[in-house]
This record gives sequence, C-alpha cells and structure tokens, in this order.
Amino acid sequence: MKPIETIKVLVASVVAVVVMVGIARFSYTPMIPEMVAALGLSKSVVGMLATVNYAGYLTGAVLITRISDLGLKVRLYQLGLVVAVVSTVLMGYTTNVWLWFILRFISGLSTSAGMLLGAGLLMSWLIKNNQKSELGVFFSGIGLGIVLTAVTAELIKDPFTWDQQWVIYGLVALALLIPAWRWMPDYRACALPKTGTTDGGDERSRFIRILQLAYFCAGVGYVVTATFLVAIAESMPELQGQGWLVWLIAGLSATPACWLWDVFSRRWGQWLALYLAYTLNSVSILMLIVNTSLASVMVSSVIYGVSFIGIVSMMLAMVGRAFPENPSRPMSRLTFSYGIAQMVAPAVVGYLADLEGNYTNGLWLTLVVMALGVIVLHLARRAQARGSERKPAEVT
Repeated sequence: MKPIETIKVLVASVVAVVVMVGIARFSYTPMIPEMVAALGLSKSVVGMLATVNYAGYLTGAVLITRISDLGLKVRLYQLGLVVAVVSTVLMGYTTNVWLWFILRFISGLSTSAGMLLGAGLLMSWLIKNNQKSELGVFFSGIGLGIVLTAVTAELIKDPFTWDQQWVIYGLVALALLIPAWRWMPDYRACALPKTGTTDGGDERSRFIRILQLAYFCAGVGYVVTATFLVAIAESMPELQGQGWLVWLIAGLSATPACWLWDVFSRRWGQWLALYLAYTLNSVSILMLIVNTSLASVMVSSVIYGVSFIGIVSMMLAMVGRAFPENPSRPMSRLTFSYGIAQMVAPAVVGYLADLEGNYTNGLWLTLVVMALGVIVLHLARRAQARGSERKPAEVT
C-alpha cells in the first residue's frame, strides 16, 4: 500500500465526517442565535430540534446493528453523504417547524452513517491493510467540522439572512462531497473473517451493557454543551457577538486532540485516558457554571473540545478492535445509548432554561450525570477484567 493511497483514504474519511457530522449536525449550533433572532424561536423549540436530530441519529444506530452485509453498508454510507447535503440546504426553504423536525431527523440519520458506518468501514480497511487500528485521525473530522461551521458562521451572519445561511452551509457540504466520494476506497474488499459474535459470553455482554451506560453519561455531557454553548455565550452581556469564537475554539481544540489521546492511550493505557477525558469534560461544564467571564468560557470550550472528542474516539475504537469482523455493530450499540442521551438531554435542559430563564440548573444536572459516568466507567473496567480472566481470547 503506497503512502499516498493511505493518505487519500484518510482524507476522504475525514472529509466525509466533516460533511455528515460537522455540517449536517454542527451547523445548527451557530444557527440557533440566528433563527431565534429572526423567527423568535423559544428555547424549547430549539431544544426539540436538537432532540429530533439525535432521534434520527439513534434510529440510524439501531438500524446499523441489524446490518451485516458489507455492500449495503457501503451504499448507505454513500447515501448518507448525499442526504447530509440535501437536508442542510432544505432547512433554508421552509419556516414550518414540523418540516424542520423531519429534516433534522433525516440529518441525524446521515450523521449516524458518517460516524458509525464510516468508522467501522475505516477500521476494517486499516486492519485489512495492516495499518494501526486507531481512529484518532478519523474523529478529527468532528473538530474540523466545528471549526468550519464556526468560521463560516462569522463570515455569513451579516451579509446573509438565516435561510440563505442554511443554503450556504449546504453548498459547502456539496463541495466537500467531491473529494470524499472520489478518494473513497473499495470498502467491499475489506471484509474480515468472523471470529465470534458481538454478544458471545455473559461477561462480554455485561461489559458492553455497562459501557453503554457509561457512554450514555458521556452523551449527556457532550450534547448539552454542543447544543447550547453558543447560546450560553451569547446570553452573557460581556460575550454577546463572541459565540462563534467560543465555538471555533472548541473545534480547534478537538481537531488535534484525537491524535493526542491515541498517543496518551498507547503510553498510559486506555482506561486511564478515559478517566481523564471524563473528568476534563466535567470540569468544562463546571466552569460554565461558576464563572461567566470571557476567559473562563474560552478555557471551558478548550477543555470541552479536547475531552468530548477523546471519549468518542477512544470508546468506539476500543470496541471496534474487540470485534474486527463487524466493528460497526458494537459501535452502534454504544451509540444507541449515546443517542438516547442526545435525544433527551437537550429537551430537558431547554425546558429548564425556559422555566428559569438561564442554563444553570441544566448544567448542574449535566455535571451530576458526568460524575456518575466516571463511576460506571470504573465498573466497566472491572467487568472487562473479569471477562479477561475467564475468556482472555474474547475480551480485549
């Protein structure tokens, strides 16, 4: 395998993440203040639009657990690229809330294709071609997507109306779709022999279930900030007009963090790395509660970007390596829990914000859930250790 071919595959994968996750999902975050100002949307509607997006993501995750045919996975992955572009553009062509709900749901389906099918297909390709089975580079596309949406938001917010802004995001996604499609390898040739099943063994199943609960907690910690960070910043008098910059800082921090977490995990172990990532995510939430200065919010966004991307990258890579014959399936099981959190948490926090006029209690609730996540993560580690003692060949 020539180095240039490997680079093309990695670039195609990263760009696809930018399209299906960065734009299809994250363009909504800087668009919240624009749509609220232009259309007077309530915080509850803002939260519900995020919720239906994650409902689509969750639905996609469930469907992926049912798919074992590699050819079908590839076709759905390609369809996800197209859907990401179309669902983004069409957001600017209606003011009907129910149509928005449908479009955000469809967008969520494309995000699940980008995150789960994309990660699983790339993992299979890496293993098949004797490359390091790490997904840090792949998940850097999330950070790049945040950076892209933040910069684009600042460039287009004054010259263009909210509906035109949605169309511009879609056109950017369309331009990026070209290299993502052209440099995509033939994933159908990457099928690996089956070595077991995702559910084999009581200890193995118990480990996955506990890990799902830990990932649910991480999903709450991730989604509340992802959905409301810009709105929280813009609600502070001293930060008005700086929301895009806060979002940009989060993306810039997340982009190299995936690779750094891979390095840290190799040196110090994946569990210590996950403990640290969960703790840092909790610290980023606490900082939004106790100090609303520009410096504090900026530091919080840095810590948030570094930590959430590390959790996602390390968790999914860990289960992908454990089940190389069908990595998308265990990744989808974890994402099912993550998706539930992403579906419920924005609606709850949005409701509390409407009720109380601020995000404080919603952030405290998020912090408690993340603290619980650290405890559950430790239980998952113990379950894996017991499984290794009994069936060392099955759980890695």
